[in-house]
Amino acid sequence: MNGIPPTGLYFALMRRLGGQWRGAFLTLVIQLLTVGCATKGDLRDLQEVITEQEQQQNERLVRLVSGVVAEIEALQDTLRVQSDIAGDTRGGVARELRDVQDQLSQLTALTGQIQRTVTMVSQGLEADRERGVRVAAATPQTPDSLQGLNSTAEPVDPAAAEETYQAAMTQFNRGSVNTARRAFESLLADYPDHRLAPSSQFFLADILEQENRLDEAIEGFLRVAELYPTADRVPQALYRIGAIYELQGNLDQAIIYLERVVNTYPDSGVGDLARELLREIR
Repeated sequence: MNGIPPTGLYFALMRRLGGQWRGAFLTLVIQLLTVGCATKGDLRDLQEVITEQEQQQNERLVRLVSGVVAEIEALQDTLRVQSDIAGDTRGGVARELRDVQDQLSQLTALTGQIQRTVTMVSQGLEADRERGVRVAAATPQTPDSLQGLNSTAEPVDPAAAEETYQAAMTQFNRGSVNTARRAFESLLADYPDHRLAPSSQFFLADILEQENRLDEAIEGFLRVAELYPTADRVPQALYRIGAIYELQGNLDQAIIYLERVVNTYPDSGVGDLARELLREIR
């Protein structure tokens, strides 16, 4: 029959057609064979139509794949950003938590030191009151007719010394350390052998410690032990020396003075404080 497509062209078209177009193509070929009017031009037109449809399908598929790829890339970018934000947030929270823990540790240590200082000051004031009662009870009353006889030294005025000391302590407790310092120094200069002299020297050293003049404070506390070895302030002064050395990180010296308190003054008011600080150091 004239116009029947060659066998090679037929199979080439069959290979190029997709499954959904192969059936339509066979139907069309059968119709053309049946009517016997298929020409080469008709087959070329048919091939062009099929090729155009395949190109359209390919273009739609490419657009679909490109859209999916773009969505996946956008999702990946979003996940990376969220991951970075989450990492930064976790890091910031961790840093803030460490800062809070450090501040809490410093506050706890400072609170312990303040409590120990308050305890020592309270015990010292109580000791001062007890000594005042004992001295007053033990001091014999001298008749007015005998006062001033057989005396070559200028008499000490206990009342004036005590007034100076009380004025110094009032300023000390108010935080007016410069005024308190002058009053303590005046008492030591005018009444170096008075029963309140050891306490005056002790609080002079305490003021130096408050001013962070730690080496001078150590020397001041040492003067309490050296000038007034039997005074009740000695164990407190030795403890304060050990505490300052511990604060400076000089643990060997701290242990020496704290052990001296524990061994020499085990029943003193600061004996328990010295033992506690020794346990913390060790």
